[in-house]
Amino acid sequence: MIKVTTTYPTSLLQDFITFMDRLSTEEILLSPKNLYIPREWLWELNQLVSFKVVDATPRLDQGSYPLLHMFYHLALAGGLAIMIQGKGGKFALKVSERYEDYLDLTMTEQYFFLLETLWIDADWGALQKATHERIPTERIISSVWQELAQSEVGVALNLTDSASSWHRRLWDWGYFLLYFSYFGFWQCTLDQEALNFSRRKIEATTLTPTEFGVGIAPILFQKRDYLDWNQVHIKKNGLTSQDILDELENAIRYMGKIPKGFTELAKVRQDSLGETFYQAFVSLVPLGELSHTLSREEKGFIEGVYLFKVSLSRGRWRKIEMAAKHSLEQLHLAIQEAFEFADDHLYSFFMDNKKWSYDRYESPLDEDGPYSDEVTIGELGLYSGKTFLYLFDYGDEWEFKVEVEEINADKPLPLIPKIVGKRGEAPDQYAY
Repeated sequence: MIKVTTTYPTSLLQDFITFMDRLSTEEILLSPKNLYIPREWLWELNQLVSFKVVDATPRLDQGSYPLLHMFYHLALAGGLAIMIQGKGGKFALKVSERYEDYLDLTMTEQYFFLLETLWIDADWGALQKATHERIPTERIISSVWQELAQSEVGVALNLTDSASSWHRRLWDWGYFLLYFSYFGFWQCTLDQEALNFSRRKIEATTLTPTEFGVGIAPILFQKRDYLDWNQVHIKKNGLTSQDILDELENAIRYMGKIPKGFTELAKVRQDSLGETFYQAFVSLVPLGELSHTLSREEKGFIEGVYLFKVSLSRGRWRKIEMAAKHSLEQLHLAIQEAFEFADDHLYSFFMDNKKWSYDRYESPLDEDGPYSDEVTIGELGLYSGKTFLYLFDYGDEWEFKVEVEEINADKPLPLIPKIVGKRGEAPDQYAY
């Protein structure tokens, strides 16, 4: 039976509250390029958490602090923090009202909410960006939990032997070796020689499974396959767990053997998709400790008149007024009209302000989706101060910053989007 505390399975919860409480005390202006937390702030916070970077200096950026890098992504992905327009046009990180709901959860519920956020909402590519910019090999993520479930608690596994199955599975895990250590799945001994080469070259010589990790691993393998649950991965139209099972089954048949258990495992995984994430873990914890986490319901429809400020540069912007019922495609068309463009290229709205991220809505003529004509403004969960990126023409890459200046529930709804303010001349779309 698992009893989550401030120190078990690790001090993760305690460190996360330290991170969030510090975030709530001041406006944190993010770096312009990566939208990262300032270096001085990170260096000071590093002194307060349990999982410290021991040789840190004030010159290190966010990618050099694995724990804080993970917390940054979990806070945003879980809606506990939001990005708003800060001083000098920079983005600022701010604690959301949802954080108070998080604090009302039991410690067990807090833990499984963070695990749920990592598993479902977080972009594993962004989490891994600080090392070699790729997630662990998709085809074998699930097999790690299968192996962990069968491992002996407290017995160190050798990761340096190239013939070892663990070496083959974990060679590219990078920061994820640490992330799952923070979550209490295992303890790992880092390769000091690799760290001497680069502080971001994360390799391990040994991995020691914990009682907690061995206990939780069977559920992750059988009912919570990353490929079927992580929303960023799904948006990429990536492999499914069924794809992997089919590959394995075919390989076994090719070797002249009879595959066993694949149909049953596939059915368990398919049936589990109808559950909320935490439900599979309820039997592991004391009664009443895990009755819910924060709601995963859709943000809901936010009625009202939305005032957008769409900027091409500091002195060149347009203000557009729309109703919640209008689509994101109608915002695209209004921007085209406002800046006198010809609407003759593809476009995307990147809701996290990061060009080419998977948190986007595309032109209906694009290949993948989701598409801008399939979502209304009121469904996006927007709030005053929220910004996102509108990219038009994938060749010339015209970049417009879209800021929500106001949401007015009392104003009469416009029948069509209206341009209600402007500054600066429209650019020449084909000035070459």
